[in-house]
Amino acid sequence: MQGLEVISSGLMTTVQDLGRTGWTQIGVPVSGAGDPFSAALANVLLGKDINSPVLECTLSGPKLKLLMNQQIVITGARMQLKVNNEVARHDTVIDVEAGSTIEIQSSKSGCRSYIAFSDDLEATNFLGSVSTYEPGKLGGLNGRALKKGDIIGLNSLDKNSIKSGQGVSPRFDNSWIIRVTDGPEFNRLSSNAKDSIENLEYIISNDSNRMGIRLEGPSLAINESGEMISGPVFTGTIQCPEKGLPILLGPDAQTLGGYPRILQVAKVDRTLIGQMRPGDQLTFQRISVEEAEKLWLNMASSFPFLSKI
Repeated sequence: MQGLEVISSGLMTTVQDLGRTGWTQIGVPVSGAGDPFSAALANVLLGKDINSPVLECTLSGPKLKLLMNQQIVITGARMQLKVNNEVARHDTVIDVEAGSTIEIQSSKSGCRSYIAFSDDLEATNFLGSVSTYEPGKLGGLNGRALKKGDIIGLNSLDKNSIKSGQGVSPRFDNSWIIRVTDGPEFNRLSSNAKDSIENLEYIISNDSNRMGIRLEGPSLAINESGEMISGPVFTGTIQCPEKGLPILLGPDAQTLGGYPRILQVAKVDRTLIGQMRPGDQLTFQRISVEEAEKLWLNMASSFPFLSKI
């Protein structure tokens, strides 16, 4: 088989695209890249469809051996990239010959990097997406993360469509100010919690994953106003359980939630969720729905491919 061989897998490396939309009504999460901007950018730089499969590397990346000539791009968190032990650049199309090794090391800020290839990674398609959803063992490579010894095929594409591109991924820090709008149950917060929520600092817990980011810090008081009927949730929904510590839902989150949905991350900042790592600091900035829409439109005008996300 032509493609690539996994020499070492990294902490957690999975096949992702932009997710399986349209199935939440039957309980199937969207999944997809934690940072869809960076995943899409990698494909844009290669002149490919933004929904083409990529490898998502969490905190540290894999070491791979290419079994065929390829062009590659790495975007997202600044994990050091080495091609045949030589440091290579992010956000730039790189020509790599068959037999070469690619190694992705760890980064000090940001959580996820994305590797795109000029040919398409072979992966299991489930409901229109190859995104890996590990809890359900769906998509990707048998529904799991990569492991040593895996051979992943690459389906040849028309090389005339590939171009030499260069772009700039956002620079990530270890401190986040996330813009949010009020959620459906925002008014369940106590008056003091509503007034102070923008002044509170939280730390991202080690007990965080693609399903949700748990926050450590000040508890938020919820007014008792009867039981809540479960309602729809999606990436960027911020719930507040009984103990008062918010949970920020990620791409693999459930589709219904029974905790108050106090805030919703604005779409302009939703791509940042996948870059938050344990130990990072986080604060919220409340904005109106109108402001959120304007910010997104401004961002999409600078990066036209975002209109397809």
